[in-house]
Amino acid sequence: MADSTIGSNVAVPLPVPTAGNHSEEAMDEIFQVPTRALSRSFRLLFGLASMVSGLCNIAIKQLLLPAQVSLLDPANTYTTLAIIATAGAAAGVITTPLVGALSDRTTSRWGRRRPWLIFGVIFVVVGLILMAQATTLAQLVIGEVITQVAVDSIMAVITAIIPDQVPLNQRAVASAFVGMAPVVGGLIGLLLVARFTDVNRHPDQGYYIMALAACICVLLFLAVLHEQKLPRHAVAPFRLKAFVCSFWVSPRKYPDFAFTWASRGLTFLGYTILVSYLYLYLKNVLHYPGADKGVAIFQAITTGALIIAAIIGGIVSDRLQRIKPFIVGAALLMTAALLIIVLVPQWSFMLIAAVLIGLGFGLYLSVDIVLAVRVLPAAVHRGKDLGIINTAIFLSLVLTPIVSTIILNTFQSYALLFAFAAGCFLLAALFIVPIKGVR
Repeated sequence: MADSTIGSNVAVPLPVPTAGNHSEEAMDEIFQVPTRALSRSFRLLFGLASMVSGLCNIAIKQLLLPAQVSLLDPANTYTTLAIIATAGAAAGVITTPLVGALSDRTTSRWGRRRPWLIFGVIFVVVGLILMAQATTLAQLVIGEVITQVAVDSIMAVITAIIPDQVPLNQRAVASAFVGMAPVVGGLIGLLLVARFTDVNRHPDQGYYIMALAACICVLLFLAVLHEQKLPRHAVAPFRLKAFVCSFWVSPRKYPDFAFTWASRGLTFLGYTILVSYLYLYLKNVLHYPGADKGVAIFQAITTGALIIAAIIGGIVSDRLQRIKPFIVGAALLMTAALLIIVLVPQWSFMLIAAVLIGLGFGLYLSVDIVLAVRVLPAAVHRGKDLGIINTAIFLSLVLTPIVSTIILNTFQSYALLFAFAAGCFLLAALFIVPIKGVR
């Protein structure tokens, strides 16, 4: 019998078409909550594939894009960065639920998710090459949009694999892997760029390095990812109106889903504001010599703390089957970190803030996807519904440059910008409180 997880681990029957015992058994296995433990190699390569998001977002947006824009349009750095980031994030808002929904319907002999991973890695390379060779703002925007669509396709599939293949007692650890992998990928990307390129004069070199790294990460995971073929008769006939309408999940009917979406968006808005403007803050406010190296140091400390918190948080959450305390604690830690940056603008205190941000974001990531999976309306639409949950992240990416540009151009105050980010973390914690389907 197929199942749907609605704020609990209780199996709820779903009306799926059947045509013979063999097909029924295949669908039963596809839609049931997995029970077989994941191998160590699968978990390792699953985390490796998840690093693509960090390689193509954190490393690029923190170092390569600001440096490239400073060369192409030094008089309008903030505005140009905002245009590029907004275009890429807007593409992500559409791509993630769309690819999730299409992968739910994919009946390829290679499985539902694998074809979309292949699509994603091909276009990641195309997009990054375009960005590397860009000499105008228009070319940068096109390259960023292609790259973001490709990365978001990969991450839509990666996220959907958790309810597809990860048993309940390993989901918090898997969530921690997916959550911390992009940050680890971002750190690795930052270190590679800082070590092997002259980012201030030749940022194009960094894009080629990121393209190669992304290929390696995804192709290795494809080698161990095995899926059952979804029977064609298990997929309802395609009707455009019904397909479009399926992207609306009623907040009144599924309030836990809505609260989770809002909390996720606010958390990532606060975090994205910090990481997106860290380079410019170090350069323009603290006047740190070699701001790119400062970003790498900050990110290294953050990542170390994040890994520790994510792994411990995932293990403890799986054992206790608790989620809310981790998210509230994470919000308080990240709020404290931002307030330190606001109140004491000194490099030594930035290092303390880096530790707190890492611990807080690590705790959050250890349960983030577990919470999302728990509030899904239906198992047969896992990819689509997780894609909708993920739009909260991309909306935060859209809002980050808009809000930041308004604050910086109007008030010329990084302190006010980071205080706003701290408020986002507190609101995110408040939105978790009304959720009834989890503890």
